[in-house]
This record gives sequence, C-alpha cells and structure tokens, in this order.
Amino acid sequence: MNHATQPLRQKDRLLPAYIFKKLNRCFAISTCTGDFFEISDDTYLALQGWNTEIINLDKHPTPEEAIKLAKSQNIPDSIISLFPLVRKDNLDKEEGIIANITDLTLNLTSKCNLNCVYCWNDQGRYSAEQFQDNQFVVSKSTVDDDMSFEIARMAVDMLVNLCGEDRNLVVDFYGGEPLMNLQTLSKTVDYCRGNESSWNVSFHFLLATNGTLLTPSLAEELINKGVQIAVSIDGPRCIQDNNRPFKDGNGSFDTILSNLRNMPERIIKRLVGRSTVTPFYTDMVELYNNLRNLGFERIELFESEDACHRISPKRESVFFHTEQQYKRLFKEYERLALLYIDESSKGFLDYRRTFFNRFFKLMQRLYYNHELAGGCPAARGQLAVSADGNIYPCTSFLGIKRFNFGNVRDGLDIDKYNSFLESVRKQRENCRECLLFSLCRSTGSCLNMNYYFRGDPALPYERSCELFREKLELAIASLAILSERIPHRLEELFGFDPVGKRGNQLY
Repeated sequence: MNHATQPLRQKDRLLPAYIFKKLNRCFAISTCTGDFFEISDDTYLALQGWNTEIINLDKHPTPEEAIKLAKSQNIPDSIISLFPLVRKDNLDKEEGIIANITDLTLNLTSKCNLNCVYCWNDQGRYSAEQFQDNQFVVSKSTVDDDMSFEIARMAVDMLVNLCGEDRNLVVDFYGGEPLMNLQTLSKTVDYCRGNESSWNVSFHFLLATNGTLLTPSLAEELINKGVQIAVSIDGPRCIQDNNRPFKDGNGSFDTILSNLRNMPERIIKRLVGRSTVTPFYTDMVELYNNLRNLGFERIELFESEDACHRISPKRESVFFHTEQQYKRLFKEYERLALLYIDESSKGFLDYRRTFFNRFFKLMQRLYYNHELAGGCPAARGQLAVSADGNIYPCTSFLGIKRFNFGNVRDGLDIDKYNSFLESVRKQRENCRECLLFSLCRSTGSCLNMNYYFRGDPALPYERSCELFREKLELAIASLAILSERIPHRLEELFGFDPVGKRGNQLY
C-alpha cells in the first residue's frame, strides 16, 4: 500500500524516528519511547537523512554510531536526545491479565428482525456454512435460543470473580438484536444494580441496538436504569434501507425515524448515533451531519470490518478491500478529522459527546498516556458469552471451538484461556520490528482479523495496521492543532478518564 512515509519495517533494524506529514504539518515519533513531537520542515529533513544513513548501513548501528550519524546530518543534541536507540524497559513487561477482565459482552440472542448486509451474525449461523475445518461448532441453543437470565447471572458472577482490584465493570448487551430478549436484559441490569454495594463495584451498561424496537418509553426506561444506548443508522433513507433492511426486504429507516421523532430531545441527546461506513457510501462528513440532523449529539462513525467474512466472497462489496477503496477511506478520515477539530474548537464536541467515538478516544488516549494508543481487549480486558453460556475472547470469535474457554456453568477454563493468551503474546514478537511498536504496542490489528486473514491471532493483518497507522497520524496531528487553538480547554475536551475506559458516568 502506498503511503507518504517510510514503510513500517526497515530491513530488520530499528530507526530512531518514525516521521510523517499530516494536515500540512510535520511530526516525529520516537521508535523507542513512543513520545511524539511536532517538528519543523528542517528537522523533518534532518531526521529523514538520519534514517536513510542507518538504512544504508550493512548492520544495525550501536547507539554511539547512531549519534555520530545524527551529527553528520547537523542534528542538534537537543533533538538527538529525543530519539534514543534503546527501548524503554516496560515495553517488554507483561501485566497481570486475568485481574484486568473488566468488560463482559452478553450475546443475548442470535435473533434479529433485520438482515444487514455486513452482519457477521448471519441470523445465528455465524457463517457456519463457510467453515470447512470442523473448528466451528454451532449448537442448537446458540442459533435458536435466547440467553436465559440464569446464564446471564452466572456470566456476571464470573466477571466479578475475574475483575481483581478493578471496581468499574462494564456489561455490554449484544446480539442479534438484544431488545428481542428484553426480559433477560432488564433482569440482568437489576441483578447487577442490586449487588453493587455488597460486591463493592460499579456497573456500567452498554447496548447496541438497530433502533427498530427502541420506542420512546423503552429508551427512557433503559436510560433511567443507567444503560448507555447506541443506535445504528447508516445514513439517509436510501443508504440505511440498502445496508440495514428488514428480513422481508423492506427498509428500516422510517421505523427508526418514527421512534426518534417521538422521543423527547433530552432522551435523544443521551443516545449515541452510530453509522457503519461501507464502500457503498463513504462520505463521513455527510454521515456525521445526517446523525446530527436526526438529533444526535453523541456520534460514532466506523468503517465496516471484514471480520468473520474473509471466506465469504458474496460479501466483498460491503467491505473495504481494494487499494483504491482504502485510499478513499483514508481521505474520508482526514476530512472527518478536520471536522472534529472544527467542532471541538467551537465547543460542539467534548468527552461527553464523543464517548463512543473511537477516533476521538484515540486522541484522548494519546493526550493522557500515549502508550495506550490502541488496544484489542479480546481476552485481555473482556470476555464474551454466547446465548448458551459458552465463553469466548470476544463476540467475533463466537462459535469457533478453538477459542471456546469453557461455559459459565462450569467456569472459565483457565488452561484454555492461558493457552490463548500465550499464543497472543507472540504477537509482540511479530510486531517488534514495526517502527510504531513503542506507541501502538501490538494493537493496530485486532486478534479476530488476524485469525481470519493470517490464520493466527498473533500474526498482524497488514491492512488493519495500515488503517490504524492512518488514524494514529491523524489523531496526533489533530491533537497538535487543538493544542494551539484551545489549550485552556483540553482537559475539558478529553474528560477525566486517563485511559479511556468504557463506562464512565457521563450525564
């Protein structure tokens, strides 16, 4: 893939700086510390020359040799010191994993009243007909049944047992369309709330819904219970009805619009409007404006992810997979970043209004602690439970026997779980030669996509890495501009949460 900067890997050697130009500015990231800086054009050229000198050597230089090469480019000591050739010690340390499980995704049902073109659920089939290696096993209960409250209760108990010292826990309701199993959803929220005090934890609830069943009264009831609700609506009527039709082929836009129009403004402002961007329609600025015009203040835009569908050729058209499509996506993200900068500068966006926004959260994490720039939390920070109680790293691994960590009835199979973590730790070694390793920390490519495209969760999928790099560069450039425009409002802009965990009380 063409890119304006150097490749992510350079002849098995570590360069001092990863340099790039974005939004008409120059930046450099220390490949050893992860620190990032805005630099002048002259410094950009000097660092470029320093990198080239090292690339042309027969072997990787010692730190002393690298400094000598830097001085040959007339780089001052004050700049050289920012780009050491020795990585920080903590890049090689692993933290305790089991004690960090704070998020639980409950797949309340596989049933859905829509037939979305990019859905990995496949109405409960999970693309099972595409698997030929017998690793994929779908039980009748996974396909046909809703999750019982008993299963949900045991899953919550498991989360509390695995959270360690963490006191803020997240329960994410997913499907299918989770509102088709409203009874278990409501009982689970009540169960969690009823035990918060005795367990000394705080629960936060997330719900992803297609919006067709989200009546004004139900929305208010769930919000009053503390459930954060994201409504998927992919654009104006023609886009929404193409991407997210009912099972009978009729469009879903008018049904959702009717629900929204009957909601009080105070309720809509508490909802999140989420659009999935596909190659069918890529104008993110227009999609943002569409959600704003529908009354949403909290907005999330994200591209369709080709996970669980690599071997489904009939679906290729709904995912970004060609060079030309990715170039267009990059350009759209740049336009979106400029919009976010403008909206933030004017006070229209802040942490409360961007809680679900992944690009904004990336800026937030860079602002507070740049070592947390990315993060695929599968198995390391979250677990997912299917309707029949089986445990998986995340919802995208649902139904794959190889990644089944047991069942909530019997508890987490620690041996299988640790085996998965051990295999994933290899990703760090596979990523160490990447120039962005110190900042990305093996997180640019999600484990699920690694598995489907590379056959191994630990082998990075280059497409994902390229897209993450683009977002990372845009986030750093956006931070630089916002730091100039509204330096006194940055803390207010990014909120009080230094690691960007889900589940803060926002309103």
